[in-house]
Amino acid sequence: MKRDLLAVAAAAVVGFASGARADTSYSGVCPDGSFFIVQSRGSIPCANPQLADPSDLPPVRPYLLPRPYTWYVDQEARNPNNPYNLLETAKRIREARAGVTPEGAGAAPAPVAGQGPTTQPPQGGTGFAPSGPPSQSFAEAPAVSLADDELRDLVRLITLRQDASPATLRVDDVHGSHTLDIELAYSGAFEAFALATLQLDPAAHRVLVWSAQAERAADFHPNFFVVQSGRTYRPEPQNPAELAFLLGAPGKLPAGEMAVGYLVMPAGFDPANPLELFWNDRSVAAVLAAPAPAPTH
Repeated sequence: MKRDLLAVAAAAVVGFASGARADTSYSGVCPDGSFFIVQSRGSIPCANPQLADPSDLPPVRPYLLPRPYTWYVDQEARNPNNPYNLLETAKRIREARAGVTPEGAGAAPAPVAGQGPTTQPPQGGTGFAPSGPPSQSFAEAPAVSLADDELRDLVRLITLRQDASPATLRVDDVHGSHTLDIELAYSGAFEAFALATLQLDPAAHRVLVWSAQAERAADFHPNFFVVQSGRTYRPEPQNPAELAFLLGAPGKLPAGEMAVGYLVMPAGFDPANPLELFWNDRSVAAVLAAPAPAPTH
């Protein structure tokens, strides 16, 4: 009897140990794009693997998706109806009903781009020149402003650039009616002006300009997303150091009206090389700037 109990105990220990080993695994992606899930690091079938939890692995063939996989990740992270985000929303509702003050509720909210106090742009003048000393913080940074004639010149430049470097998104409604045209372009002069105004390092940032022209009344929010060579970037609409309006504001854009603005990208995104530019779920691929001239000796 004792011998049988010892045998059962030994089998249980062996089974428990094997179960523990089964719970230890390594998963990830090899440089050739193949996935692996193995029981030991020595069993990984390639050098320089990217280790990742199985739940974080992208689709096996992400290039077959209609949009980049990273676009879906970004959209869902910002989707208020994503169940992951609904948990936080429900928590705030329960706290409000219970009279609990959320942490940081006393702090002043950051202004939304295109809202809050505005100043009249200076009249007259030539070229792009800063209209005042920039603030030291993004929340207090003044909106980049242009004189009326400078703004007209910028809109004309955006339109003319479509002939040489087309980057136009035509937006139709569910009935197929044309509602909105969004055009993007690059201007070296405006880039230098905007970065100087925002006190951003020209070696670390690039700037694009955009316009939105409403054929019919439409909602417009600057939901831009940039993709280049596997890298992705989404400027934050509430941060004027990343995205802001020069004309107009987010929300309803009446028929015949135009909104104009800019977006700031990291320097790793080069407008002289192909970019894929998204607005909501629509995209256009374009080269927006001429390549830099080769150095002469």
